[in-house]
Amino acid sequence: MWSPWRKTYLRANPLKQKGCLFCRLLKERRDSKNLILFRTPAYAVLLNRYPYNNGHLMILPRRHIASLSKMNSRERAEFFGVLNRVLE
Repeated sequence: MWSPWRKTYLRANPLKQKGCLFCRLLKERRDSKNLILFRTPAYAVLLNRYPYNNGHLMILPRRHIASLSKMNSRERAEFFGVLNRVLE
C-alpha cells in the first residue's frame, strides 16, 4: 500500500533502536506524546501514528505473547473488557 506520509518515520530509521518499541513507550510514561489512550493492568490502548484506516488503534498486551491463545484467563477477560470499552 502506497503511503508517502510515512516517509518521515521510515527515514528516522526506528529499527536502529534496540529492544521492543512498545515496551519503551510504556516505560516512558508520556502517554499523550506516545498516543496512549489508557492503560489497564494487562493492556495499553494506543492510537496508530500512521494508520491505514481512520479509527485504527492497537490493544497492546504488556506481556509479550505471540497469539491470543497464549493469554491466561485473567488476560482474556481483561482483553474483552478493553475491547468493549474501545468499541463504545
